[in-house]
Amino acid sequence: MNLRWNHLALAAIGATALLVSACGSNTEKAPAPTGASGSQAAAAVDPKAGWPKKFVVGYFGGDDAEAVLKKQGPFKKYLEEKLGMPVELFTGTSYGAVIEAMRADRVDAMLVGPFAYVLAVQEANAEAIGTLVSCPASAKDCKYDDKMLPYYQSVIFTKKGSGITKLEDFKGKGFNFVDPASASGHLAPKTLLIKRGFDPDKEFKTVFAGSHPTAVLSVWNGKAPGGATNEGNLLTLVAGKQIEACMWADGQISKPRTAEEIRKTYDACPDGKIAVLDVTDPIPNTAFGVRSKLPASFKKTVQDALLGMKDNPELVGQVRYWYADPHESLGLKTLDAFYNPLRDIAKLLKLDLKELAEKG
Repeated sequence: MNLRWNHLALAAIGATALLVSACGSNTEKAPAPTGASGSQAAAAVDPKAGWPKKFVVGYFGGDDAEAVLKKQGPFKKYLEEKLGMPVELFTGTSYGAVIEAMRADRVDAMLVGPFAYVLAVQEANAEAIGTLVSCPASAKDCKYDDKMLPYYQSVIFTKKGSGITKLEDFKGKGFNFVDPASASGHLAPKTLLIKRGFDPDKEFKTVFAGSHPTAVLSVWNGKAPGGATNEGNLLTLVAGKQIEACMWADGQISKPRTAEEIRKTYDACPDGKIAVLDVTDPIPNTAFGVRSKLPASFKKTVQDALLGMKDNPELVGQVRYWYADPHESLGLKTLDAFYNPLRDIAKLLKLDLKELAEKG
């Protein structure tokens, strides 16, 4: 498998940030102001013209909306200091509810799943200005690390010695996915299998294990030949001494791997350990999406605040995340283009994004 960023379609170039002028001349040929009157005119230009009076950020509340609000408290305070305005946190009962709130202009920004962001672009004109980078659950203390990337990968794995040595060996045998709506536990690995020439729904005996740990532990305990999960889940289970797994020689995850590297790692793995058979294309992390109609100067100020989080160790330690904008380093024209692989998955699998968002 070659490095696979070249399938990312280039999105249209975003509008250049402009300061909105609040003043203008009443006559077409009025002379340019000079002296004191010119200073007064310059002073009348409001760099915050059109800014909202408060900034409303939407989240999926999940099973405990109060816990979500409490966790985001330090981030809320940080934004208020950076923007110089009140920040209000909104929780929806589903990703779809948050998207609808943005479409109705009741929410200025949102943190929803990556696929839900793609839906928010088409339904609510959302615009990505940052991508979440979070510390793994296994990390005791969270600190900014420039080696951590704003995307992750799913792997297809087996227990070495189970008789599964290649993807073809899963034909007619059990295969663990995680959940129908899981990007790394179903949608991305299913797309990979289809691209490899397999129809897992027809050729494999697929089941949904319900959670990432269960999908792996079932294989570890010999109840299934293999399955799919994200690399971070494998590391967490290894750290918790629940499984043994053969990971990459360089110790990194979220890094595209060649077919040769995958095979070499598999062959070197001793029997009895979890071994990787294939790796999906990178899956973008959650986008911080804002209403595209907000003033460009305001969006730029919010983006600067997001990208500046990495320089605030106390905040990063509290919320356990920061934001990045990887589009230039990946050769993309916009951050939105970073999410094109998800659009490819949705098209290939004929996903109903609205249905997925309502399940979120």
